[in-house]
Amino acid sequence: MGLLGLFLAEDASTIERSAMTEPELDSVINEAAALDPSDPQRQQFIQRVNRGMAGKNRVVPTEDLTLRAAYSIRAHMLPDPIRQAISSGRLKIVNKAFYKIDVFTGKQGELMANADTKQAGVTNVNNRKLEQNDYFLLTSIILQSANIKKDDKPGLGDFGIPCKEILGGEFSLKNGAKVIVHPSSAMVFGTSSRKDVILGEWKLDNPKFIAPQVEIIPELKLGVDAPTTTTHLTAVKLVLIGAGLEKA
Repeated sequence: MGLLGLFLAEDASTIERSAMTEPELDSVINEAAALDPSDPQRQQFIQRVNRGMAGKNRVVPTEDLTLRAAYSIRAHMLPDPIRQAISSGRLKIVNKAFYKIDVFTGKQGELMANADTKQAGVTNVNNRKLEQNDYFLLTSIILQSANIKKDDKPGLGDFGIPCKEILGGEFSLKNGAKVIVHPSSAMVFGTSSRKDVILGEWKLDNPKFIAPQVEIIPELKLGVDAPTTTTHLTAVKLVLIGAGLEKA
């Protein structure tokens, strides 16, 4: 049932409808109009529209949306086969967090590598690419650092707000050739007045999709070398938070 199915599949308790283009909305209306008046989907469509009219003056702040709702209102950006799979229930939207922990040396470096393999406490991403069909909506980025002994595993560090050397640098993120985060001051990972973030977290005002099977390339560029001594190194933890897809 095409776009109408996707429209009706959304969680009405969190969002009234997807942000659709006019042609897409016309398609939904035409699909609903073609149904028999007694068809449950047509009746459900009418109920959803009525709810939307009743709440049209209600403002829902973006930061208050659940991850699933944030994903739903951007579903029109996804390829048609993915949208249809969500609509039919073959794929479901779930919370996800992808991470990488490693030592960082020098002034510049990528925080994920194409040689990465999944290993608990190191990363849960292979080859810095998401699994097939897992379109991931990035809503928040966590960047933390820790001072660790040279013989320690990076993941055992006492992580917190990035050190001053990192905060004084810049962070960028690409998905293949697509720029997700333009080179930005790493100070965004410093202290925040928001009460809904953790140490080193940057909540995005404009969440972006990361496509599957395309390299994720996060990079740090510093003005000075990351702290290193004869006994200690700097470990960096990167966490990408958002909503992705998995088989229902």
